[in-house]
Amino acid sequence: MLNPDGVVRGHYRTDSRGVNLNRQYLNPDAELHPAVYGAKAVLLYHHVHSRVLTKSSNHSIRSSALSLEAPLSELEKANNLRNSSSAWKASTYFSPSQDPQPSGAPAAGLGNKDRAVWILPSNRTAEHCEEEARRPPSTSLPETILPQDSGLAYYVDLHGHASKRGCFMYGNSFNDENDQVENMLFPKLISLNSPHFDFTGCNFSEKNMYAKDKRDGQSKEGSGRVAVYKALGIIHSYTLECNYNTGRSVNSIPGACHDNGRASPPPPPAFPSKYTVELFEQVGRALAVAALDMAECNPWPRIVLSEHSCLSNLRAWMLKHVRGMKGAAGCPRKKGARTPPRSCNGLPTSASDNALSRMRSSSNGTSGSGSSQQDSPQIRPSPSFPSSCSRPSGAAPASQGPQKGSPRAPGPVRGKLGWEPLVRLIQYLSCCVEPQP
Repeated sequence: MLNPDGVVRGHYRTDSRGVNLNRQYLNPDAELHPAVYGAKAVLLYHHVHSRVLTKSSNHSIRSSALSLEAPLSELEKANNLRNSSSAWKASTYFSPSQDPQPSGAPAAGLGNKDRAVWILPSNRTAEHCEEEARRPPSTSLPETILPQDSGLAYYVDLHGHASKRGCFMYGNSFNDENDQVENMLFPKLISLNSPHFDFTGCNFSEKNMYAKDKRDGQSKEGSGRVAVYKALGIIHSYTLECNYNTGRSVNSIPGACHDNGRASPPPPPAFPSKYTVELFEQVGRALAVAALDMAECNPWPRIVLSEHSCLSNLRAWMLKHVRGMKGAAGCPRKKGARTPPRSCNGLPTSASDNALSRMRSSSNGTSGSGSSQQDSPQIRPSPSFPSSCSRPSGAAPASQGPQKGSPRAPGPVRGKLGWEPLVRLIQYLSCCVEPQP
């Protein structure tokens, strides 16, 4: 919960000063955006100091060992500035120029401008702090950490959404197709574990990374998922959006494997229901289970009984899907060509949206000769009526349907209902009923 001051005042997106905190992650200020500043500092710390030793690379083993032993650099300290309760209590009673030297802070090398309390590991002693303070300040991280060597596996920002229905994700866009496959694989696995997560509603476009807000012009580049990716380079950086009310569709998820009936059974097909706390919690559990699927350590996987049967097949399907999206985005549309409707990220929309699109296109009168919707074609007399019976020109007989290959167009329209059925009835009665003397 990174915005308690704004939420307590009833704000949806902004803090108590009216600032959208999810646009401040690129360069947060410790005084103006303390929650965002502290969150980014914790992420940076674990990115560097929580790496796991692996046997895949001697360099990663060596660098990880160094990171566990070496003291914090000046930049790392600066990124963990003002995060202890004692520092905030001190700032309550003292101005910045009168702020006393807190216990445990470096005694030298900080200057008169900033005095702060650092978040330090438990094994950091005062001697280490003083030794580090005498070193020249560092302007960058001690080394470049590859995404696979980071101490962070996932960054997921949890948001509520007021307009777009469903539970879905916003992700980043990568030029490398392998990175993009890994990026989109995680949300796809969530959809296999949750009936309420809408994969087709996800957005992984570059446009969505840099779009500007209409209200204040701030760019989404300052959002958590984009700024964390740019700062740390991790691929799995997302925003999980959940509508406050309901969704667009319900997934048909496969059953779990090797669970002996202990896992939640797939729900029966149903229409989207009103969202509840229990439903939101189910989506959160599916997110955690999908992380187990990504690491191939899920004891009760659902992917085994899905159409893909294993993670490698799903990865191959996703690669084909990513290449298809690139092809669809790169091919110019011919004038007048009709393509299936797609969402803004290139993913196909739901079946109900496709049906609605077809209904709208058929009502536009675009088929056949291209005449307008209200222009009725000339209809020839039908042999089912007596030849002596005269009919007004342009009126269609009751027994004649539309000819094969000819365009179907409605007759004269008066508002929503046409007069043609009534005219046909009068014609039939006038031709077939003998007049009484």
